[in-house]
Amino acid sequence: MIESERASHFWVAGPPFFSSTIMVASGAADGIAGTVKASCELFDVDGTPVQQFQVEFPGREVGIIETEPFMSGLKMQAGIAQGHLVVRSRSGTTHICRQQLGEHVGIISAPRAILNREMGCMPLILGNRREHLVVLLNSSSEGGSAVVRLLYGTRSPEWTVQIPGNGCRVISLEHELLSTFDDSSWQRGVVQGYLRISPRAQSMVCQMIERLPGETEQQESFRCVSSW
Repeated sequence: MIESERASHFWVAGPPFFSSTIMVASGAADGIAGTVKASCELFDVDGTPVQQFQVEFPGREVGIIETEPFMSGLKMQAGIAQGHLVVRSRSGTTHICRQQLGEHVGIISAPRAILNREMGCMPLILGNRREHLVVLLNSSSEGGSAVVRLLYGTRSPEWTVQIPGNGCRVISLEHELLSTFDDSSWQRGVVQGYLRISPRAQSMVCQMIERLPGETEQQESFRCVSSW
């Protein structure tokens, strides 16, 4: 444990469609004298520890952590090799995740965890061949759940998703959740909706990825539309 530390929780995923790089930087304008150590702990989708490692770099430089060499022990879920990465370094540093989703590259600041009984909400567009992948990451060590509620038109179906302590889940909103609901009006055009996520865990990090299928698997495109 680093004294007076900063801890960040990131969802990370590996090839062939995803890659994740962590950047650690000093928050001070002139950097931090000496060296900065960043300790990382990687958990698989079920919350089982997979890797622990530490990097050290000059305090006046940005530390770059390529996660792919540490991801060989991760399990596949939803067709994605993925996990929960905890990054810890001294107070005053900043953690950022560079995610490459197919041809799209996104920069994600350390997400603010949603606490138990809070909620996160975001707009989305259903239909038009879009698929939404909902990432739910349990940033506490105790197992919990999240209530996922979709509001569109006069309808508001909801589902409960279980997430192990320190684990994560990727859920297809259209293929895994909406397919269980007795309404298909959203498939007949473009429908504006809102997704609301309410954790029933100590803390949770969420992310929304939009997938547009191509004629072949290689032509699929992804982009991160929200992280909170």
